[in-house]
Amino acid sequence: MRISSRRISPRRPAAAALAVAALFASGVAGAPAASAVPARPPAAQAEPLDLAFGTPATQSSTGYGGTADRAVDDGTSGVFSGNSVSHTTEEAQPWWQTDLGSVRDTQRVVVWNRTDCCAERLSDFWVLTADRPITAKTVDEARAQPGVEAQHVGSLTGPSVTLAVKRPARYVRVQLAGTGYLSLAEVQVFGRETISPSPQAQRWVKQNPFGLFLHYNMSTYDNEQWADPQAPESEFAPTGKVDPDQWAAAMKSAGMTFGVLTAKHHDGFALWDTAASTHDIAASPYRQDLVRQYVDAMHRNGLKVGLYFSIWDRHSGDSLQLVQQQLTELLTHYGTVDYLWFDGWGWQVPYSVVPYAPVRDLIHQLSPDTVVANNDHNGTLQTSDVVVYEVPVQGTPPATNTRPVDASDTLDTNSTWFHTTATGAPRPAAEITDILKKVNAGNGLYLLDAGPDLAGRIPQDYLDRLQEIGRLRKS
Repeated sequence: MRISSRRISPRRPAAAALAVAALFASGVAGAPAASAVPARPPAAQAEPLDLAFGTPATQSSTGYGGTADRAVDDGTSGVFSGNSVSHTTEEAQPWWQTDLGSVRDTQRVVVWNRTDCCAERLSDFWVLTADRPITAKTVDEARAQPGVEAQHVGSLTGPSVTLAVKRPARYVRVQLAGTGYLSLAEVQVFGRETISPSPQAQRWVKQNPFGLFLHYNMSTYDNEQWADPQAPESEFAPTGKVDPDQWAAAMKSAGMTFGVLTAKHHDGFALWDTAASTHDIAASPYRQDLVRQYVDAMHRNGLKVGLYFSIWDRHSGDSLQLVQQQLTELLTHYGTVDYLWFDGWGWQVPYSVVPYAPVRDLIHQLSPDTVVANNDHNGTLQTSDVVVYEVPVQGTPPATNTRPVDASDTLDTNSTWFHTTATGAPRPAAEITDILKKVNAGNGLYLLDAGPDLAGRIPQDYLDRLQEIGRLRKS
């Protein structure tokens, strides 16, 4: 996975201040015509690296299932029901802390409060940083330890507070001065280290500015955008000849170079015969390996292969073992997967439940050339090769963007992804090409969705519109 090959390096102090300030201010038929290929984008700007993300965290006690690792899972929303907020029991001077792994040139600590209730609980507390373990239990004892820098916060006026750190540190602790519950949405630590886009991701976006998203899975037959996870396998019953070659021809007619098929959506139904679950296409009336048919059709037509994979599995549950087993199948049985598109991670399945690093390392080991798009709604390169924008919800990325981005959109005027009875007519070709130009100018690729219907084919009016888009791009 190219994420782990990004350059992590010290940056100049001036650049560090600018990047950190920006972060806090924001809070995320044939080849394409020559005119559709974006000009070389400006040099991609590095972003601050959160040194605390995924580090081993501990706390004085755990209440209501709010484990300490939830405060270093890259989720700042602060809603406890989202399984991304830490929580102690009610006790005297409860504490939370993490180990950065080594002494780092830390500059800022950002503490995020929960937002759904009880915000007043995070008040009258201390943030302590040190280059050696903080072993004391009380605040006074911890502050007296050699090498500890301690800062007091009376109350928060917003969802977070940012504190400057004056010395290198390895250990970071948050501790209440009185008695109560300590509940944290996130603790972020920033220093001079930055994260930059991988050259592989930059090349991918530049060389593949336009692709087709193929939302086709159990949802198509359940007539819902999110299928019932208990829908019987027999429900996946195409009414005609599923035709991946037709999908590929549609891509080429629009001047696209790649596609992304929903190998597994949130309901957990797999379009291949997975050994990890019986909720798959092999148990359906169709029986055939649709991922194989899709990959073969893409190769026959000279197109790049992309697969969508939901980390959130509402049928089989969320586990690292399940994710690793199914990704191993996808990345070893079908040749090179050029583009892997994750969904449901971070905003439904926290990184404290399915950690990021083991998945990243597995992909890097099995398929080092695969570029990853992770729709975790965090807008950072910390957990993705490219930053994902869901255009119907977030709009298009800014034209000034320099990071590689994926702008995913629907061709449907009603903004449906899967083809259902709610799907309307395709949007005008000129509207699509205008968005494509804007996205490409901002160092982004445009991933446009046209979901196959019950017969497993892209409807004719959508085929016609894709051909019109291709002609308009060449004119």
